[in-house]
Amino acid sequence: MAPRHRAWAEINLAAFRTNLREAAAVAKQAKVWPVLKANAYGHGAIAAAKICEAEGINRIGVGDSREALELRESGIRTPLLVLGTVIDSELPDMLTHQIEVGVHSELRARELNNLASKTRKVLGVHLKIDTGMARLGVRPEAALRVAQTIHEAPYLELRGVMTHFSAISGGKTAAGQQALFTSTLHEIQNSGIVIPSVHCASSAALYAKSGVIGNAVRPGISLFGILPREHSKPPNLQAVLSLRAQVVFLKDLPSGTPVGYGGRWVSHRPTRIATLPIGYNDGIPYRLGAEGRGNVLLRGCRCPIVGAISMDYCTVDVGHVPGVALSDVATLIGRDGKESICAEEVAEAAGTIAYEVTCSIGARVRRVFCEENQPHILNPIKKTVT
Repeated sequence: MAPRHRAWAEINLAAFRTNLREAAAVAKQAKVWPVLKANAYGHGAIAAAKICEAEGINRIGVGDSREALELRESGIRTPLLVLGTVIDSELPDMLTHQIEVGVHSELRARELNNLASKTRKVLGVHLKIDTGMARLGVRPEAALRVAQTIHEAPYLELRGVMTHFSAISGGKTAAGQQALFTSTLHEIQNSGIVIPSVHCASSAALYAKSGVIGNAVRPGISLFGILPREHSKPPNLQAVLSLRAQVVFLKDLPSGTPVGYGGRWVSHRPTRIATLPIGYNDGIPYRLGAEGRGNVLLRGCRCPIVGAISMDYCTVDVGHVPGVALSDVATLIGRDGKESICAEEVAEAAGTIAYEVTCSIGARVRRVFCEENQPHILNPIKKTVT
């Protein structure tokens, strides 16, 4: 039977659940607050959030207000925290839906309190301290003053204090940030302000084995079986996403035939080219079109991507694979038979990071959710190709 979709991403929910429980085991006594920003790193935030809710997770992090509202609209009732900044026009919805927000300045704290006073609703906030990212957050020397502003604001409730590490592999930079964060926390606590939650550990920090600071952790990409290349992957982490497309066209080429935009690749022998309906708009890095960089799996064999990646299609040399037919399933990330290609391998070939690979998988790639591992079974399909 031919596949239902042109291109699709299989999302293994059982693997996500396993990774969620693995994070809880590593975090020990700390609460796990999954970060599902950027559509859960391309994996599907709503499905992931529903699993988190079923597993008893007591808070979910997102990147912006729109992501939070999409989860609320899908029926998610778990407390949500917008880790990034919230602009003025977004504040009313945060109050209406009781979505917690990060506070990055004293001015924003006062603005939030003034707005909340008009609705007489108390808004939960998390004070972010900039310990080295220089991106968002208050400077450590201003943290106590801002914490006092929040503490004294009648319509704000301090739910937590957080920071974000710039170092993803530990070392002196991370240690320096940890020390600065800890000393700033002590200053706030010594003033008599109660901090319900302290959180700073991302996936990298959680698995760096440098110890968890605080009573909550914020893993993101690791929940989908991926870690930064600086870290060795624990054996219990499972890849959640497989990316596949069906063969929509086959063409036999003589030797010396250029393929794709610019004719940058030329066949060195008579061969067969398979066209896949997936391109850089769908998350296939353009750089994989350079000779020797990218591969896909077909009938359990590695096949090189040849010619430039275009917006909607890519072409694959399958001349060495017997029996490739229309509607055969090509695997760009995942397993086929004994061979596999992981997101980290794709990222390495494209000169980028695995985060970008999964986050770039476009909206027209259908997400297909399954509850168990469903490895692609080699199944020759006999069709006549002309």
